[in-house]
Amino acid sequence: MGRYSVIRQNFFNKNTLRWTSGVKLLALAAVFSSLLASTASFAQEQQPVPPPVAAAAAPTTAAEAAPSAALPPPAPGQEPRSPGLSLPADTGLPPAGTASLPGGTVAPKSASEQEADIRDQAFKAAITGLLPLQPAEIRKLLEQYDKTKQAVEVPIYPYPEPEIAVLTASLDPGTKPPEIKVAVGTVTTLSILDATGEPWPIQDMSWAGNFDMMQPEAGGNVIRITPMSDFTYGNISLRLLKLKTPVVLTLKTHRDKVQYRVDVRIPAMGPMAQVPIVEGGITLAAGNSTLGAVLDGVAPEGAQKLFVDGTDGRTTAYKIGDLTYVRTPLSLLSPGWSSSVSSGDGMSVYSVTNAPVLLLSDHGQVVRVRLSEEPKEDKDDEDEGKKQ
Repeated sequence: MGRYSVIRQNFFNKNTLRWTSGVKLLALAAVFSSLLASTASFAQEQQPVPPPVAAAAAPTTAAEAAPSAALPPPAPGQEPRSPGLSLPADTGLPPAGTASLPGGTVAPKSASEQEADIRDQAFKAAITGLLPLQPAEIRKLLEQYDKTKQAVEVPIYPYPEPEIAVLTASLDPGTKPPEIKVAVGTVTTLSILDATGEPWPIQDMSWAGNFDMMQPEAGGNVIRITPMSDFTYGNISLRLLKLKTPVVLTLKTHRDKVQYRVDVRIPAMGPMAQVPIVEGGITLAAGNSTLGAVLDGVAPEGAQKLFVDGTDGRTTAYKIGDLTYVRTPLSLLSPGWSSSVSSGDGMSVYSVTNAPVLLLSDHGQVVRVRLSEEPKEDKDDEDEGKKQ
């Protein structure tokens, strides 16, 4: 009984497979026939269809019917028209689906030629639908889009002029806090330094105003400020490590100038202060405009710039009265200075009594520098003239 069931199941599976294959063949034949019918219908649609001719109204009287009856029958090659408009049929162009042969003989196109024409028309229609613009028109469109985008994004006022400044934050009560100039679309970086130019770690901070602040990492001294509106205004309060007095700064948005980097110097010795090589007078008082101007690289009013010989162009000197202000990244060994300030990039300014020769230390190597009011070449020529 079990064997009979297996034989019957195999017979049923074979018949089912044959029936499924037959159904698939019939479906493919139906699809192929539908494609052929669609192609033939599209070819017939491409042939011009003559406009419908309105049927003439039936004559109501014998007088109206007489002229029509009097018209001669249409000549061969002519179509029946209204009275007076019986024109010869157009024979200059071959009908659709035909090709002209020498001698004026018209031969119908083959099926392959008609299919090629249909494919060519379909391809041109697809190109026109997908890519309707020419390359020159696309370039012109992109240029117009770029102009529109530029008009939207470029501000109506000029871009602010960037600056790099060094400020001294006074800890005395009653003094006005320094102002930090910020601008929309730019980042202002604050570096908190002590009197020796070393970083002063920030313990915590708080601010007011529509600003985006990037706080420093643990033990860091750098703050990044970005204003989020054109006219925002506020301030920032800093609590520095081992400093009892908080440092307060004013934040104001400007459109003409912006400070990209600001070194805020605290007039006190920080926890990372370096002991000077020579005991001098490192100034701790805020508001020394002369030292600040020289540190910024700007000659103070009434200063005479001196010629420096014996070192590179990073060292400059200015003479004001009986004092000489030396701006250099090197350490001054001699003579002793009366006051000094430093910035975060390692630049220092020393205030010394007028001296023609300086001794500087460049990573442990002593450098001898001469200061003069005239270039060295002119001075040597003058000395040689006196000897002669």
